[in-house]
Amino acid sequence: MPFDFRKHADFPNRFTSEVERQMKEKERRDRQTALIFALLIGAFAALGILLVMNSNSRVGPKDVSDCSSVQPEAARLACFDELSRHSKSEPFKGAPPAELGGKK
Repeated sequence: MPFDFRKHADFPNRFTSEVERQMKEKERRDRQTALIFALLIGAFAALGILLVMNSNSRVGPKDVSDCSSVQPEAARLACFDELSRHSKSEPFKGAPPAELGGKK
């Protein structure tokens, strides 16, 4: 049985095209993996930014008007105390200095 070279003459072309197809498929998978990885990094960065932005928010009252509408007198006084505890305003002129470590 003689070997027909004409029948198998296109073997190098078929081999090359198969290798090129496999390389393109591998490149496509690599790009998809990189895209997914980049999206995950972006999502984690956005989540981190949101957590940092919300970490300084406090739950208590933010203004005097928040406390003025509280009805029971004891609760209203507690609200004002909480507001003054978190207040960053300077005391009025002539106010005694704030206590440091329990000492004046």
